[in-house]
Amino acid sequence: MTQTAEKSPPPGGADRIIPHLAALVSTERMAALQPYCAELADLSRLSASEAAMKFGGGVLLLEQGMPGWDQLLLKLAVDRPSTAVIILSDQIPGSMVRALMKLDASDVLPVATSAAEIAEAVEKLREANSGGVGGSSVCWAFRGAVGGAGVTTIAIESAFELARRFGPGRVCLVDLNVADGMTTSFLEAVPKLDLNALSAAPERLDPRLLAAWCCQHESGVSIIAAPRNPDGDALATEPAILRLLDVACGMFEFTIVDLPRHMMPWTKSVLGAVDEAIIISELTVPSLHAAADMCREIDVLRRERTPAKLVLNRMFQKKRLRAEFALDKAEGAIDRKIDSTITSDWDAARTAVNLGRPIAEVVQKSPLVADIGRLVQMMLPEEAQTVLPVEGKRRRRG
Repeated sequence: MTQTAEKSPPPGGADRIIPHLAALVSTERMAALQPYCAELADLSRLSASEAAMKFGGGVLLLEQGMPGWDQLLLKLAVDRPSTAVIILSDQIPGSMVRALMKLDASDVLPVATSAAEIAEAVEKLREANSGGVGGSSVCWAFRGAVGGAGVTTIAIESAFELARRFGPGRVCLVDLNVADGMTTSFLEAVPKLDLNALSAAPERLDPRLLAAWCCQHESGVSIIAAPRNPDGDALATEPAILRLLDVACGMFEFTIVDLPRHMMPWTKSVLGAVDEAIIISELTVPSLHAAADMCREIDVLRRERTPAKLVLNRMFQKKRLRAEFALDKAEGAIDRKIDSTITSDWDAARTAVNLGRPIAEVVQKSPLVADIGRLVQMMLPEEAQTVLPVEGKRRRRG
């Protein structure tokens, strides 16, 4: 069960909102914590194995004396040591202390600690357990060179891949196709972004308000999207969009942006500012030329920043004999490096969309997912390159 934070500000004037927290605490403490969290997951109805599998790698709050708190801590210490755990205890048993020592990050607070103090401790652990991104945010923007290139699917799967690597509550997926976006339909999510309110007063957007506009997917990815609106493009002004992305990058370590293909008043500003601008195309002559032209235009915007990356989607699997020309010839034709390719897996992608789930959960060895993993690995900051997926990490030797 996940509770969504109310729009009223936290007591005491705290400005910082925790994007995601999973807690095994009393009902009263859950209520006190809710204003400080964009999403607050209640672990009381999950077994230790279920809680560790679903929320391991993120930040967990456990209160001594709650049923199953010790089993969950031991499970995390063995199977998910990348998890950051805060224990509320006045006298923690020695066996639990040894379990905490096996975790990458942990803290122990008195039972009487206030919700505001807990929120502060959670934020410190999130920064300490950031998975090697140095506490700074990373923002990637995906844009299609032609219509129907599969940008939304690649953006979604990239967000899922980051959540698998770094844990829940750290990744935000922003759908800027405000007129006809498909992200929430793909994921069976709720579009909560109030575009009218944002465009009317962009300066009023802060972490508290953005938290109310986030929809939390069960994968741990936060989704920001507006309901479909034929007038959405007119409402999406440059100050509104830039403020939205600025606040999102301040709240999350990874922000993935699904851009519309058509040019908007803010498109150039976004493409010039993000850490990575990724152009998605297909291996056809018209698509390649459109992609190369778009990349060159973006390179001018980005100046000394990393150039735009060109990714070819819906590539045939090598075992299939199809009339598809070689990549080196394609690069020669457009005088541009092709940075990555994504293998087509139509059946898996269609099934995942119908279920609103990551492709990796539908087909575990999908070549599409493997290619997305390589794309994400290539774009990660150097200090985060060695981070393994959360479920793939092993307990460190003591």
